[in-house]
Amino acid sequence: MTQPLSEPTLAIEVSDLTVAYRDRPVLWDVDVEVPAGVLMAVVGPNGAGKTTLLKAILGLVRPAAGTVRVFGQPLKAVRRLVAYVPQHRDVDWDFPTSVLDVVMMGRYGHLGWFRRPGSRERALALAALEQVGMRELAHRQISQLSGGQQQRVFLARALVQDARIYLMDEPFAGVDALTERAIVKVMRSLRAAGKTVVAVHHDLQTVREYFDWVLLLNVRRIACGPTNDVFTEENLRQTYGGRPVILEARRT
Repeated sequence: MTQPLSEPTLAIEVSDLTVAYRDRPVLWDVDVEVPAGVLMAVVGPNGAGKTTLLKAILGLVRPAAGTVRVFGQPLKAVRRLVAYVPQHRDVDWDFPTSVLDVVMMGRYGHLGWFRRPGSRERALALAALEQVGMRELAHRQISQLSGGQQQRVFLARALVQDARIYLMDEPFAGVDALTERAIVKVMRSLRAAGKTVVAVHHDLQTVREYFDWVLLLNVRRIACGPTNDVFTEENLRQTYGGRPVILEARRT
């Protein structure tokens, strides 16, 4: 039985986490504490273990060591409180289904697999599509959408789960500027509602603009904390193997 949730200060607590693929460590002895109600970027070079960290939190990969707690409990006790937006390339976009049907799939965790979505699920899905600017395309096949539109659909699918934590794997990869602004707006609205967002992010120039918390990761944790405190030139050099990293103001 799921225990009632209090109001913990930590949304996610990762302790001593090690994950290895074929005896090669991808994450090594990682500790991460994510406060509730922050927008956190996970930043690091290719192969740093960023996606693996999200999958370990979700229970999609088995760690060699360490623990993950969500609101102070094992994930299985609070699974419905966590939503996931996968990488665009991890989705079969040729599957013959409509935008609305994809979004309503986000309600299956509440319905169970043997109950069909009804009018309430449809209304929630349409509201989520409205939030990401995609309601007018609700009946279009997902294969007919652009990459940015497809990303918005999967964001809407996460929104209808009414979760408290949203894990997003490279939500801005390959999207146009309009979609990026739409995603940032949704992320900020989630934070304003007290939700927690953790996103793998590659554009160093926008970290300060988009996120108030950051994890710098390269197999090991380099630094984690408020963006203004840990997103520094020295920490970035350690994260990217000693290479100099120049942070310039973003041009708009």
